[in-house]
Amino acid sequence: MRRRLLAAAALAVSLVLTACGGLPESGPVIEGRALGEAINEPVRVAATGPRDGASQEEVVRGFLRAGEDSDETRQTGKLFLAPQSVDLWRWSTQDVVIYDSDLSVRKVDEETVQVRATEVARLGPDGRYTEQPSGTKATLTLGVRKVGGEWRIDLPREGFGLWLDSDQFDRTFTARMVYFVTPSGRDLVPDFRWFPNGPRLATTLARAQLGRVPDYLQNAVVTGVPANTRLAVNAVPVVGGRAQVSLSSEALSADPDDRTAMWAQLTATLSQVSSVSSVSLAVDDTPLELPRGVSSAGSAAELGYDTVTNRTFDTALLRQGDELSRLDPRFLPDTTVGSRRADTKPQDGDIARIPDTWTRLALSADGKQVAAVSTGRQLLSLWKADAPQVVVPPFASSLTAPVYDEQGYLWVGGAGADGDDRIYVLDPRAAAAAATPVAVKAPWLKDRRVVSLAVAGDGVRLLVITTNRQGTDAQLGVSGIQRSPNGQPMSLATPLRQAQPLLVLTDVVWLDTTRSTYAVLGQVSEADPPRPWVGTIGLGLEGIRSHGRSSAESARTAPVPGAVSLTTVGGPRGIIVTTADDWAWARAGSAWRQVVRATDVLVPAR
Repeated sequence: MRRRLLAAAALAVSLVLTACGGLPESGPVIEGRALGEAINEPVRVAATGPRDGASQEEVVRGFLRAGEDSDETRQTGKLFLAPQSVDLWRWSTQDVVIYDSDLSVRKVDEETVQVRATEVARLGPDGRYTEQPSGTKATLTLGVRKVGGEWRIDLPREGFGLWLDSDQFDRTFTARMVYFVTPSGRDLVPDFRWFPNGPRLATTLARAQLGRVPDYLQNAVVTGVPANTRLAVNAVPVVGGRAQVSLSSEALSADPDDRTAMWAQLTATLSQVSSVSSVSLAVDDTPLELPRGVSSAGSAAELGYDTVTNRTFDTALLRQGDELSRLDPRFLPDTTVGSRRADTKPQDGDIARIPDTWTRLALSADGKQVAAVSTGRQLLSLWKADAPQVVVPPFASSLTAPVYDEQGYLWVGGAGADGDDRIYVLDPRAAAAAATPVAVKAPWLKDRRVVSLAVAGDGVRLLVITTNRQGTDAQLGVSGIQRSPNGQPMSLATPLRQAQPLLVLTDVVWLDTTRSTYAVLGQVSEADPPRPWVGTIGLGLEGIRSHGRSSAESARTAPVPGAVSLTTVGGPRGIIVTTADDWAWARAGSAWRQVVRATDVLVPAR
């Protein structure tokens, strides 16, 4: 036996070496998967039915585990239910509770079992993911009864969805983007949602794309899909890589521009399915075509649509006292030996000096103008290298740090004469005398205080931190921006709330417009030191769900004591934090390193 085992081991080693010898030594370099790209090849999970003689607690645990079953009919899970409860299991139309790994199942009496867990998030039937405040407890009470001598479950009369721990959730659901279109251009705007991860993903995504614009983007984006359009058949087959979308007759009402937009939206959305390489449309089985005889598209870009690209920067403006200079924000003192440094010499249009009586500086998208707030937060001023300082006539108090958008408009929050906070927009390109801030319509802002603002690169979405009048109940929301035909911001949709696990929120910045990522400076509790948290609109904060616990320990970045503001020169790796003791810190993996003394770090339109 010993000799046979040794021989088998030798054969295995030989086979491994042979395989290694067969690796290609030449050939083209091809692009691999993007970092963080979801792979649509999920682990298939088969549920196990109840065993004979199982206790009440065992039956309940088995039923909850069966929620991960890959079988869309969930026949195995139904075996845990009393006959009258089968129709009450509404896994596709009621909320999914996502909890951490600590699940408590306790028998209350012979016919009642109580389940408790720490709830991390909740998923609605529309695929909308809502994080829960840190420490939220979820409780479920289930009845049990004997059926044929075995314990079976009575579900609540109002019905029941799913309870999944964070690992189960990631196997059962997948995050994908549904796309909408800017009203005055051909930019695609993503909306992240969660969908069941199975063979019908293409069908589910197509059906979602045919839906209406979400509330938080109302009047900010449009859809090329005519109202009431639906799938003509309950499936989107993928044949030879082509997704064949058959629509109802309402799709014929789309004019040529809307038809192109509809096609681009469906193509961008369905291209997230790994088996899809192109998309064709039909109405009641009659193929649709675009001008020039186009009958299928492999990407939205082929149809003239695309997402807004992200800008990155190798230099930023640094303020020390009242002097401004150029900084290479990638510089880390102990890692740059022999590396190429950015050119930090002054550039045309750079502003050299701003008195330290002006704070909270912001840099315009073209890098030619700086906005600043007076130390008393009562006045706003504009600075250019080739023009005298402009002090905007008083319009509000308690001004926030201003921020420019890519379209050139300047945004700032502040309290009006009536004491209510508003969000103001100024067109600094107007003549100095006409540079008057205008309040953007935002009825939802009543009784809230504005803390921080950040405008996405697409100009369509605004991140806003607010508190109540007492400075507590901090909330981060994303709101769609309605603009006039000339680009002037007019109103803000009711925000979709984000980052609910954080109790304290002080600053926010967009990291990636295409992927809808942001960084927020916050704390899980008053005792937790401030740290930058990275999140994605609709997906939550990094580390919260993937580690199965909602605490500061799950953050992907270390704290930065005394942090007061943050910006980025390009994505999560380009985050820069400034502190109350006038230091700028740059990211180094999950840690932070002091870069240089600074009161402000200015990046265009950040």
